[in-house]
Amino acid sequence: MPAKPRTPDKASMRLSTASCMPHDGFTRAVLFATVAALLLFVVWPLANSSLGGLASAWHGAGGGVTAKLSVLQSDVWRLACLRGDGICGSGWHTIVLGVAAAVSSTLLGTALALLASRNGLARSRVGGALLRGIALLPVITPPFAVGLALILLLGRNGAITRAVADLFDIPAGRWLYGPIGLWLAQCLAFTPVAFLTVLGVVQRLPAVLEEAAATLRATRWQIFKTVILPMMRPGLANALLLCFIESLADFGNPLVLGGNFRVLSSDLYFAVVGAEQDPGRAAALAIGLLLLALAVFVLQRRWLGGRSYVAVGGKGGATTALPLDTRLSWGLAALVTPWCLLTVAVYGTLLAGGFVTLWGVDFHWTSTHLVDVFGIEIAGGSLRLTGQAWPSALETLRLSAIAAPLTAAAAVLGGWLIARRRFPGRRLLEGTLVAAFAIPGTVIGLAYAQTFNAAPLMLTGTGAILVLSFVFRNMPMGLRTTVGALAQIDLSLDEASATLRAGQWTTLRRVLLPLLRPASAAALIYGFVRAATAVSAVVFLVSADHDLATTYLIGLISNGSYGSALAYAGVLVVALFLIVVSLEGALRAGERRLTAAPRHPHAVALPAKESLT
Repeated sequence: MPAKPRTPDKASMRLSTASCMPHDGFTRAVLFATVAALLLFVVWPLANSSLGGLASAWHGAGGGVTAKLSVLQSDVWRLACLRGDGICGSGWHTIVLGVAAAVSSTLLGTALALLASRNGLARSRVGGALLRGIALLPVITPPFAVGLALILLLGRNGAITRAVADLFDIPAGRWLYGPIGLWLAQCLAFTPVAFLTVLGVVQRLPAVLEEAAATLRATRWQIFKTVILPMMRPGLANALLLCFIESLADFGNPLVLGGNFRVLSSDLYFAVVGAEQDPGRAAALAIGLLLLALAVFVLQRRWLGGRSYVAVGGKGGATTALPLDTRLSWGLAALVTPWCLLTVAVYGTLLAGGFVTLWGVDFHWTSTHLVDVFGIEIAGGSLRLTGQAWPSALETLRLSAIAAPLTAAAAVLGGWLIARRRFPGRRLLEGTLVAAFAIPGTVIGLAYAQTFNAAPLMLTGTGAILVLSFVFRNMPMGLRTTVGALAQIDLSLDEASATLRAGQWTTLRRVLLPLLRPASAAALIYGFVRAATAVSAVVFLVSADHDLATTYLIGLISNGSYGSALAYAGVLVVALFLIVVSLEGALRAGERRLTAAPRHPHAVALPAKESLT
């Protein structure tokens, strides 16, 4: 007797109806464009750079064993420091620094997130705004500006170093230039990344589970250890991954504070633009960086495993989370207070350093540095930009403004394709899109410079290659936001649109896009800010006609023009802050207008003309 076929449940039927409908022309066009773009601007550059560089080094050395050894560069992975007869290689330096920066940044970011969401003072309007303001500053700051401010505070002639040396009559040291200084700079720069990542998870924790544990007479510490902390695992894993990859790709801080402590990103840079001029070594270093990033990505996925961490369901629950244990709250506050004070001191130095004559020697206020970089003259009734930094600043804003909407559009279309469509190879496509985020910026920058330097796509030296690098570096973050937002939108809306015979483009444009406005706005703002502050991905791509603010700042720091560099960095931070606040204000005003506008009860229905196409 044949087995009775299993009746599919309601969720499976709805998923089949909404996501497995025959693909129309729009869906096929989006899928083809996405695959073609990934192959052309991610897979091909990486394969061409890595394999091409190794092949050229092999043939250049005669194709023998010596070529392999020259490419692999055993000094990168040497362990002489453990034997006491030298220093370890830059590969081990990179791993140790990445782990230390990721763990400490995640610890500090988690403490800030718990205080911001579970502490009475931090949950107040003033305390929450202060924490979010501190978290926003490093996001809109060039990566190496923090290292420059640390030099002015804690360097050999820094303000704090000189004050301590005079107070205790001890000689000033150079401890900042090396692993400790690099770790400190990366903690200051990456802790806000971990804070923003963990905060979203903490705010979505189901308070009903905490109330259930309290009903069973669990203490607040037991509730934190057995309920809150396990549910935070996805946020902690993502924060660790993001901070480790940011450390791998960090190029500015090792250049400013590294000293003799070499890491793979700085070695890669000097292998291309330094006296070595060794493409084989550069290719080997790029492969090493890429493998490290992908290995950490795999470890993160294995750590999370197949466990479920669903925190938002269809049933109602408690809306007020329980406060933290008092001793835990005080301990977290004691942990983050030094970081907050140092962050305020660093950004105070960054903003004030460009307006003093010579930091550490002459603290008289002056506008010389500001005029040098952003001078303006009015002659003959016309306005002239006389500052030397105007071309790079205006070009940065122009290219960022071009890249931001493209990044948001790619994120929304890619997220819709993954979340709402079903097709062969969907998981592979999703993995490739996510893995694109794990590629360090120096690796993708080198790959672009080597791949698009000849026919058939001659893009090196143009603004187009900078825009492309911005889009494909920043799109994965917006894509994950879009996928998460679509997961919260019921499939019945897609079903209703399909019932009215609307095509996929009409459904996306008229039904889903209005609901995805917060996610697309976040992708837009993130794409603009990250493009304006990018350095590792563009250091190999800038040219005389398309110089950027971050690479221009590197030149000022390398020449010892600290006053001009601080003035430039301060103006850039203030300008980006105002732009971000203005964009968020405009988007919120638009949301309020849409919410307040009266709607017809059947306004969601599509016009007859469009519903029949």
